Amino acid sequence: GHICLITDDGGPTTLTLADQLLQRGYRIVLLSFPQHIVSRREPLPPEIAQVRLQDMSEMHLRQQLVAISTSNGPVGAFIHLNPAWQEALAQQRNSGELKFLDAEEAVIKHVFMIAKHLMQPLKAVATKGRAIFLTVTQLDGQFGLGQGVDISLLGGGLNGLTKSLNLEWEPVFCRTVDLSQEIEAQQAAYAIIAEMHDPNRLITEVGYSRQGRMTLVSEEVMGS
Repeated sequence: GHICLITDDGGPTTLTLADQLLQRGYRIVLLSFPQHIVSRREPLPPEIAQVRLQDMSEMHLRQQLVAISTSNGPVGAFIHLNPAWQEALAQQRNSGELKFLDAEEAVIKHVFMIAKHLMQPLKAVATKGRAIFLTVTQLDGQFGLGQGVDISLLGGGLNGLTKSLNLEWEPVFCRTVDLSQEIEAQQAAYAIIAEMHDPNRLITEVGYSRQGRMTLVSEEVMGS
């Protein structure tokens, strides 16, 4: 009776992921940002429920989350797909104007607010089974540590949020997945679903690039 709530990044990964989860028996609701925030939208099949935010206020978000739970069922899994913002980053590079993107800042702020309002529902689900809070960034598949790719560092803030929630929401499965922009939608969907079901709860961030799956580890460096 629970649903998987997915934010719409406007690209093909959203539809592919939703379709793959539907085939696995999940009930899906897509949460779409206003068009002035995320302009791209893929056409959706009728079996996927969609809720479109009309503005970026917290009051409106809370109202929509309540409406989603009332109409479709409580949220048992939340997946945020952060847009890649490639076009905006390219425009910045061409103009020589480097600053944080207002639209991405608004989206990431909204993810923090979504976490605030989903805390109690997800903790309640975690007493019965696996409750999921998962954020997906599209940096470089290496948490922004690679080279030669235009990325917005604001997306890295989602890693910090997820790691904090992993400590504060101990029963809830929390993870960040960073996907290289070279990865196609089908592969991205498979990677996200694999991470949703990973039994290893000792890691909170995983990257996928052409080099495969990677995690961060700490090593002691001895001085010479």
